[in-house]
Amino acid sequence: MVDIAASGVEAFDFKSEELKIMHRYRYLLWLMTSIFYLFGDPASHWIFKVGVIALLFISARIAIGVYNKYIGNNEIDKVFIFMETMGIIILLLPTGGVNSPFIWYALNPVLISASLLYYYFCWFNLICYLFASLAISFLLFNPNSEDLGTIIGRYSYLILIFILITLAVQLLSKLSGKLKEQSRKLLDINTQLNQANKQINKSMDHIMSLYQAVELLTFRNNKEGIYNILSEYTVRLTGAKAAFFWLKSSDDNSDTITMVGDVRQDIEADLAHSIRKAYDGDMFSKRVFKIDLDDYSFNAAVVKSTYRDYGIIGFKTNTYESDIIKDEHMRQLEFISEISAVILERFHLEEVTGRLMIAEEQNRIANEMHDSVAQGLFSISYAAHSLIRNRKKMSNSQLEESLSTLQNSASLTMKELRSTIYRLSSKKGGQKSFKLDITEYIDTISKLNNIDIRFVIDGDEEILDVSKKRGLYRIICEATGNAIRHGKCSLIEINLNIDNASIELSISDNGVGFSPDNVDGIEYKGLGLENMQSITKSLGGSINVNSELDNGTHIDILVPNNIVPDVNQGGLRI
Repeated sequence: MVDIAASGVEAFDFKSEELKIMHRYRYLLWLMTSIFYLFGDPASHWIFKVGVIALLFISARIAIGVYNKYIGNNEIDKVFIFMETMGIIILLLPTGGVNSPFIWYALNPVLISASLLYYYFCWFNLICYLFASLAISFLLFNPNSEDLGTIIGRYSYLILIFILITLAVQLLSKLSGKLKEQSRKLLDINTQLNQANKQINKSMDHIMSLYQAVELLTFRNNKEGIYNILSEYTVRLTGAKAAFFWLKSSDDNSDTITMVGDVRQDIEADLAHSIRKAYDGDMFSKRVFKIDLDDYSFNAAVVKSTYRDYGIIGFKTNTYESDIIKDEHMRQLEFISEISAVILERFHLEEVTGRLMIAEEQNRIANEMHDSVAQGLFSISYAAHSLIRNRKKMSNSQLEESLSTLQNSASLTMKELRSTIYRLSSKKGGQKSFKLDITEYIDTISKLNNIDIRFVIDGDEEILDVSKKRGLYRIICEATGNAIRHGKCSLIEINLNIDNASIELSISDNGVGFSPDNVDGIEYKGLGLENMQSITKSLGGSINVNSELDNGTHIDILVPNNIVPDVNQGGLRI
């Protein structure tokens, strides 16, 4: 996943940069005008000139402090800009009026007012400054007694320069304002994309956890738990405060709704009633839609496969989210509805397949028993009945021959029955299906990932019931998958010891390991160890996980077996 913050637009303080530019310009203008004033006017004494320059520098420092503190306050800015203009006008009185080098220092308030987008005030300030400067030259620095019109004509180029500079600065400020606005929009988008990116990364972790949780519930054959899990992970993926799963039923009065999160207790019944009431309307013709209920609003999606509708899943909306986040949550909701349909369809197909397999196996056993054992038993029964009826008419040799034939027929029937039992029992047939299934899985995953997996089983697997076999198989799958995917290991050692009292399973890898500090946190759950914990707990056992960074992971599982030897029968009793 790309880190947008590292490759996108970074935050930029335009206001601070503008102030820095204006301050630098002020110092540069002070320096340039001071140099021309110091060396350009022989009429004034140098001490006076130095004093004027020093006072101007002090005023520049004061102006910089005021602007840094009050920039953005319209009234204070305008008052101080106008006061600074008046101060520059006063500065022209002893320094030569329009002919003073400090005439150009007035560009400071012009630049500031234009940068702050005070258009009309900027022109008003400029006109006042130009009029006052020309008036000073007319009244104080007019040795030839020229009229005001002549003076204006003589300095028309200066007036034009100030007007053009002001116009240029205003245009640049307007362009800068648009660029700042675009930058703010880009920063907003960048922030939203960062949030979306973090949400996507978090969603990927939740999706992996959702897969593991569904696998665990499938193992437990817990259909009701799946609805609760789907609702919980809808909350995690969307960040909503509440989520629900409404299960459709053919009976209008038997619909069920599973809700998790922070909502009123009475909202479940109202929401279920509202959904059932509107279910046949146009609202549910869309894949994603909204449900408004009192002071609650839910985003919802239909959970359906190609062949059937299962229900509706949704989450409580958050009005404070950005449009990008809202769109991402809607896509996540649609994804959850699709994966929910796949999960429920799989669950339904497994139920149907299980029933069909049982029915098929029952039919196969019935046919096999009918074709062999039942026919033999019928023959024995018929022969015994005939023998009883005709025994008085038969000689001892005939009776002995008939009993011998009956005995042979019973032996043949017993042989057929034993053969059928051996074909049905993997134990009697000498097959080790549990070990074979694990070995096949290990061989496959070992070849696919090019790692060494060593599996040792000690004890009789046939003393394990089906639930323990399934649980141990799932734990081994989870542990090896985690060691490869997260541990980045090259060697896995699996040891399974089975006896009458207990089952001991140890799984070790030489991977990168993880910190024990995260055992109770999200990272621990994300590794799939929570599934192993739950399976072990369902089997009545205990699990111990030891891991260190760069030192691999070791898992010890102990499950009671509770198998007691039956001494009288010479076998085992469960």
